[in-house]
Amino acid sequence: MWKVCVVVPTKNEGPVIRDVIQEIRRAFDPELYAPPVILVVDDSTDETRRLAEEEGAEVLIGGGQGLGSAMYAGLKAAVKYGPDFIMSLDGDGQADAEEIPRFLQPLIDDEADMVLGSRFKRPDLIDYHYKFINRFGTIVLSRILRGFTNLEITDSHGGIRAMRPEVAAELEMLGTHTYVQETIIDAAEKGFRIVELPSVWRKRRAGKSRVVGSIPKYVFYTLPILMMRSGQHIRLLYSAGIVLAFFAMLYFFVVLAQAGFNIKETFNRLPAFVFIALLISLGFQCFFFGLVLQLLKQVKYQVDRANIRTAGSERGGAGAEGRDSNESTDAVASGRDRFREVGTAPRGHSERSGVG
Repeated sequence: MWKVCVVVPTKNEGPVIRDVIQEIRRAFDPELYAPPVILVVDDSTDETRRLAEEEGAEVLIGGGQGLGSAMYAGLKAAVKYGPDFIMSLDGDGQADAEEIPRFLQPLIDDEADMVLGSRFKRPDLIDYHYKFINRFGTIVLSRILRGFTNLEITDSHGGIRAMRPEVAAELEMLGTHTYVQETIIDAAEKGFRIVELPSVWRKRRAGKSRVVGSIPKYVFYTLPILMMRSGQHIRLLYSAGIVLAFFAMLYFFVVLAQAGFNIKETFNRLPAFVFIALLISLGFQCFFFGLVLQLLKQVKYQVDRANIRTAGSERGGAGAEGRDSNESTDAVASGRDRFREVGTAPRGHSERSGVG
């Protein structure tokens, strides 16, 4: 039987979380799948956490730093349960849990390593009025993702996706709100196969988006992170530094030519030399700023890896101790027995057996 861990990010989803968890369970055919581990990654101030636990879900504190940080922690924790596949599903009820088997099928058939949901594959997938300005924002982000990955992405932040645990184990992130986009870029960079399927998007029954109220603002917020994540900051800043230094040298030779190549005469062109010095200074600043950003990016990755190892050790060493990113596949296999230990039925109900 296939073992699946479903990661559900939540923030004040008390009115719908019970229904979401129940819908997830109903989506799994007991003839094909073991009872899923439902891992709720929660940053709520309402009763979401308690209600999720009453429904038999595992609950992980999200850390309060944004959807990206919460999902990063959730995916890394999901790997340690040793599932065959990992699903992520928004906790607001807008994604339709009945689609879960359809998203898992390409993984079962070995046709993909990550399956993305798109609300824009067909015009009939969104059952409410989607604001034009928000649609424009998703188009911009999707185009950016296409440019970074060479994939025909149509939705920059769908609410449902499936992946192999190796994809989650290898995941590296920079931003706190850019989980959806960064996982696509990261998986593409590491050679994982990615496909996109049409996905229904239902009207929100309660609350509001936990990401941002305005998609255009979200675009401007995420763009710098995506530039860094894809390495474009190096190309942009290094190129700017080289261009500025080149123009500084070119202008110096122009000034020198105007002075008849008389060195003493050129010293009378003080404003020109100030301008040349400014161009050179800006060029070096761009170059070193790009270098510093790249170093900070690497430091962030190293800190995340250290935190994962520490968390794995504190939870009893479920295969994460002493492992670096080159050993993440071993970590995937180390949690198989743990999957059997997790109660997946609501408290007070008998648990289903036959995890296989």
